[in-house]
Amino acid sequence: MSWFHTSARPGDARNHASAAEIVACFRDQRNLLHGLAFLITADRATAEQAVARACDITLQGNSPFRNWLLEWAKAVTISTATSFEGDTIRSCEAMYKDRHCPHVEHLCQFDDEGRKSRLALLFQLDAQKIFAELDPLCRAILVLRLAIRSSIQDCSLRLNVSRAAVLVANCHVMTWLDHSHVKPRRDDSNISQAF
Repeated sequence: MSWFHTSARPGDARNHASAAEIVACFRDQRNLLHGLAFLITADRATAEQAVARACDITLQGNSPFRNWLLEWAKAVTISTATSFEGDTIRSCEAMYKDRHCPHVEHLCQFDDEGRKSRLALLFQLDAQKIFAELDPLCRAILVLRLAIRSSIQDCSLRLNVSRAAVLVANCHVMTWLDHSHVKPRRDDSNISQAF
C-alpha cells in the first residue's frame, strides 16, 4: 500500500511561502488586512491585534502556498478578528429569529469583479456610519462574503451562528450594500485613511 502513503516531494517546498514572504505579505497588505479586521471588530487596537496574531499563526503553522498567500492572510485575519468578537457576533443572532429572506439572489456568490467592486466601495464608506447601521453579525458576514467568498453555510460554521440567522442577516447586509443611501467619500483616500 505504498501508493496510499504519499510524501511531499522536495520540490514542493518551493511552492510554499517562506517566513520572509509571509512577513512581507502581512506588511505590504497591512492596510487591507487591518481594514477587514476593523470592519469586524469596530476597534482599531483590536484590529491591529488580529492582524498581528494572524501573522503569528501563519508563521507558526504550515506554510501556505505562495500563490495563495494573500488569500490565506485575509482568511486568517478574518478568522482571528471573528474569534476576538465571537460573543458579540453571536449575541446578534436572536435579532434574526423568525425572519426570512425573500431574495433568492442573496444566496448567490458574487463574481470576482462584483466582489472587488463592492469591497472597494465598502472601504470608501465612512466606518462610523457602517458601525451605526450594521450590527456585528452583519459586518462579519459582509466581510466573509466579500473578502474570501464564504458561502452561507461557511459563514454559519465560522461564526457559530444558525444558518437561518445567517440567511436573514445576509439579506439585511446585501440589501444595505445594494440599496443604501450611504455615499462613498468624495476624496480619493486609500484604505488606511478610510479605516
